[in-house]
Amino acid sequence: MPSFNYLLLVILGTGLVTWLCRVLPFVILKKFNMPKLLQEFLSFVPVAIMAALVFDNMFTQHLGHLPEPNVPNILAALPSVLAAIITRSLLVIAIVGVATLALIRFLM
Repeated sequence: MPSFNYLLLVILGTGLVTWLCRVLPFVILKKFNMPKLLQEFLSFVPVAIMAALVFDNMFTQHLGHLPEPNVPNILAALPSVLAAIITRSLLVIAIVGVATLALIRFLM
């Protein structure tokens, strides 16, 4: 059984590495001017990541079968998309999505 100090050092070390991986690119890129083409390319990265996360949750994968639609998540996405179009606020989108999915799971 590992000691408490060892576990604490592992948790703090992994937290530090995670924090550095997220903060260091911003610190480094803030000091350099990127070419306009690279800036334009990187502007699409958040949209691509969000689309991948959303569509990954829309389907359930079973080994050896085609993906099946995840109906509760698809139903919860519809009001979220509407909230996105109307408000363009990430907080409102998240609240609408979580509340809708909670209501769907409660009713099912």
